[in-house]
Amino acid sequence: MARLNAAFAGNPRATDVLAFPSGDAEHPGDVALSLARVRSQARAFGHSVEREFGYLLTHALLHLAGLGHDTDARQRAMRRAEEQVLAHVGLPRGGAADDLGAADARRRVGAAGAAGAGGAPTAEPLVVPAPAKINLGLEVCGRRADGYHDVVTIYQALEFGDAVHLREAAAIEGVSSVAGLRPADDLAFRAAHALRARLGTNRGVYIHVEKRIPVAAGLAGGSSDAAATLLGLETLWGAPRGEVEAAARSLGADAAFFLRPGTALGLQRGDDLHPLPPAPRRWVLLVRPQAQITARAAYAELRAHEWSGGGATQANADALRTGRLDPALLTNDLQAAAARLVPDIAQVLHALDAAGAAPALLAGSGPTCFGLFPSEDEARRAQAEIRPRGWWTVLTSFLRPADAR
Repeated sequence: MARLNAAFAGNPRATDVLAFPSGDAEHPGDVALSLARVRSQARAFGHSVEREFGYLLTHALLHLAGLGHDTDARQRAMRRAEEQVLAHVGLPRGGAADDLGAADARRRVGAAGAAGAGGAPTAEPLVVPAPAKINLGLEVCGRRADGYHDVVTIYQALEFGDAVHLREAAAIEGVSSVAGLRPADDLAFRAAHALRARLGTNRGVYIHVEKRIPVAAGLAGGSSDAAATLLGLETLWGAPRGEVEAAARSLGADAAFFLRPGTALGLQRGDDLHPLPPAPRRWVLLVRPQAQITARAAYAELRAHEWSGGGATQANADALRTGRLDPALLTNDLQAAAARLVPDIAQVLHALDAAGAAPALLAGSGPTCFGLFPSEDEARRAQAEIRPRGWWTVLTSFLRPADAR
């Protein structure tokens, strides 16, 4: 800890951008990680300087681990990533890595596996970010025979979110992230049980979620926590990526998206995912009235004449493929239905419009709404105008995935 603090205090390179090659011939390109941005994220999560670099390295290694199969090239890339992070802050290889806490979780997969279900817990938790999301367009095409709806949507992950702490344990245990919710009903715990069942193992994990995303707010906090749990267990249990993806799909479309959060087109039930280039940077003001709406309730209130078919969102997906985002094409077919359930939604949207949002839109199934702004200053002015109304507000921005930072 002291060495990391000293490295920050005396190393002006701590605000530089660290770039290293992926080393995987199947996935060329650079992975650029901004240390300043990661430090800011980690502070928002309440982490110490020690945890900040744990967050950085964990994020880098989880990204690289998802690039493909267990190839030698990928393993070499992961080792280079760790070495360069350590070198960047002036720490030697070897013992210094022990100061990084969750940062060395990738290298401890073998040790964790050897400990087994009855082994001692890991000394430090593995901390995995769980970002919130909004939908840059959500259009309903019709009702399916299975009772769900076909949709066309663009998922966009945000910098704001939860953090999931995981450590080896004798069983799947912990405290639910939501007061009064049984662990059996918590998506993070359900994710762990689903993966363990697929693996046929008796491994355990202790789960603790630092909860910031409101519940039943249209921001997919539970699904993101579930995906973060699965990504962490890919490390702690050495779970194959295919089993992790299958477990995520069993928990819903949102959980599958959060395995590779960024920008993606979702079709059919929303679970037919097509990654898109990162959306142009926008600042996002989230505003939520004091209410909750489940997705089930919003879709039940939706009327057939409110379906729009998906053309606008498909057009925006095409625009994103050329580096553009067209605010005029953003629409959410659930907005009218959600406003009937929670009339305050109309007031929130009006306030965002008046504050200069371009556009103001319902987030998912609501009741959270969001406004997009081209600059942080404009978004902060809007937040200052809206906050006296007593609504919950958070200022954030689009998540820039590791390969776009």
